[in-house]
Amino acid sequence: MLRKIIDTDSNTRYGVYYTVYGSLAGDDQLVRSYLWAGPYDDMKTAVNKAQELRHSHQEDASFLVKPYVG
Repeated sequence: MLRKIIDTDSNTRYGVYYTVYGSLAGDDQLVRSYLWAGPYDDMKTAVNKAQELRHSHQEDASFLVKPYVG
């Protein structure tokens, strides 16, 4: 299942992030997210892109939608 973080601010833009855990994150971090696609002005577009990426990457559940930080 695709996970997302919801923010109620109407000016929020969303990004699709690829999240790695454990030793793959490096630098003694447990979690690190990399912007993969975006930013998008609406969540629906970001969710659709995340689902597309998940399917094209062998159902990898590491694609998350969350507010864009940039």
